[in-house]
Amino acid sequence: MFSSSIPVIRALALLGAGAFALCFLWGFLLSDPVLQELHRNSLRIYLLDASFVGTNIWTLFAGMIVSAVWGAIAGGAFLLCLRHCGVKSSPSHS
Repeated sequence: MFSSSIPVIRALALLGAGAFALCFLWGFLLSDPVLQELHRNSLRIYLLDASFVGTNIWTLFAGMIVSAVWGAIAGGAFLLCLRHCGVKSSPSHS
C-alpha cells in the first residue's frame, strides 16, 4: 500500500531540501545590505526564530531538514488527495 508512495514523498522531500539550499546560497550573491537583512529575516521566520540563523552551516542543515520534512508532509498530503479521488500514484507499465 505505502511502497508506491515512497518515491513521491522522497522526491518532494528532496525537492524541498534542494530548493532551500539554492535559496540559502542565493543569499551570498546579494550585495545590497537591505536585501541581505531581508533574506536573513526571512530565514529566521522560516526556521521559527532560531537563535543560530545566519549565514552558517547550521542554518543550511536545519533549513534543509525542515524543508525535507515539509516536502515529505506535502507529498503525503498530495498522495492522500490523489487516493481520495481514485488516482493511482505510480504510473502503469505497459
